[in-house]
Parts: sequence; structure tokens; C-alpha cells
Amino acid sequence: NELKARVEAMVRRYIDFNQKSTDQSDILTIDGMQIDKENRTVKISDNNIELTNKEFDLLYFLASNKGRIFTKKQIYTNVWEEDYLFDDSNIMSFISKLRKKIEPNPEEPTYILTVRGVGYRFSKGV
Repeated sequence: NELKARVEAMVRRYIDFNQKSTDQSDILTIDGMQIDKENRTVKISDNNIELTNKEFDLLYFLASNKGRIFTKKQIYTNVWEEDYLFDDSNIMSFISKLRKKIEPNPEEPTYILTVRGVGYRFSKGV
């Protein structure tokens, strides 16, 4: 009986663990934007948004930490996974390109927000 109970518990944990990993836990939904980490896709109002790998990584990093402010150095070390090279223009360029693809009006962003003198944050959403 004990062996049977242990096997059943192991099977139950295995099923629970695998269901959670294929669950929608890797899909972020924020203000009409859906970011699917596993398939590396982004949809806004059912429109697919084509992003480069780094643009996707940058978007997913910021969106998965929505509301949290990151400096350019923190963004670089987390997204590029390299030592910071003091190249602010590179990060600003990626943010600008990303905004052009995802924002309704890139001049007045609603998703990726600039925190003057500090860095960037993803909107907290509704």
C-alpha cells in the first residue's frame, strides 16, 4: 500500500509539474499585448508583431518586470548578458525601434515608459 501511495504521489507531481510548464504561465498579457515566451511571438489586438531576437528579449524582460524601473546598465546586463559597455545609444536605439513596432503612438508611449534621469520601465497595466 505504501509503495502504491508513493507511486501515485510521484505520478501526480509529475502531471502537475508538466501541466504548469505547458500552461499559459509563459504568456504575458498586458493591456491588449500578448507576449508568448515559448513561441517568441507578440500580438497586439490579434495583430502579430515581428520582432528581432534582441527586441523580443528586451520586451519580455521589461514586461515580465512591469512597473519596475531599470537603468540602461541593468537592461544591458540582463538582456545582452554581457558586461555593460557604456553604450547608451545602443539601448536607446533598441527601445526606439521597439516602440515603433508596439506603441500606438511612439511619440507618446504607453507600454515602454522613460523615467527621466533613471532609465525605463514597462507600464504597470490595468
